[in-house]
Amino acid sequence: MSFVDLQFKNTIATVTLNHPGGNRINFQMREEILAAFEKVASSKARVLLVKGSGPDFCLGGDIRDWPDIGASDLRPRVEVYARAIDLLEQLPIPTIAVVQGGCMGGGFELALGCDLIVAGTSAHFMFPEAFLGIMTLQGGVYQLAERIGRNKAIEMVFLSEVVDAAQMANWNVVNWLVDDGDLEKTADELAERLRLGPADAYRRTKQLMQIWRQQGRAAARAALYDVSMPLFDTPAVQSALRSAVKAVKAGDPIPKAAFPDN
Repeated sequence: MSFVDLQFKNTIATVTLNHPGGNRINFQMREEILAAFEKVASSKARVLLVKGSGPDFCLGGDIRDWPDIGASDLRPRVEVYARAIDLLEQLPIPTIAVVQGGCMGGGFELALGCDLIVAGTSAHFMFPEAFLGIMTLQGGVYQLAERIGRNKAIEMVFLSEVVDAAQMANWNVVNWLVDDGDLEKTADELAERLRLGPADAYRRTKQLMQIWRQQGRAAARAALYDVSMPLFDTPAVQSALRSAVKAVKAGDPIPKAAFPDN
């Protein structure tokens, strides 16, 4: 049985978790998620959607696999998922988590590995690891701290309290909060908008953000023009600039450029 579905449509890739009962991530799913992201990385996809089938996005790791496995045996099986999230974060294309219902533990870390989160009003977020006496195993505490600061991240991880989507939107973890009935439509429209956007600029923006994340602001500032200036040598940008200048001279709004193959 396969627990992960990968589909490509119009250069939009969709990875869907499909494990009935909350999309809990068992050992096989970890391998399948990594394999799916590897296929996306080697494809011509321009956007990735990450979804969970059923009422919940993902309730985290399938702890039914864990009892009576020692740390030395468990570690390599858990590290597979860490590699998957690392790869997700390193993808040069926009990535979007589409979240409904429970988004907990490793599922929350999966969502935080995406660039953007679109959530339905039913979505609720939690790190339950402290209930088991363990830590967020894929780096969820620092993933969250990057978005909401150390204090609130530590609070969520230590207390393991459920936080609803509205509060997560207030904390800038959730980018768009919509009715559950509009969740798929909103995510699909966003993916299509990004698919038609400047792929090279997106890639270079993510490259710069990786430098900032790993090496700090000074390193990102030092790399800024090495990363950004080559865009001005591309035909797509030159065409967009000429159209924009023409509009400005005519007193018209700057038109939205098309970037079909950049």
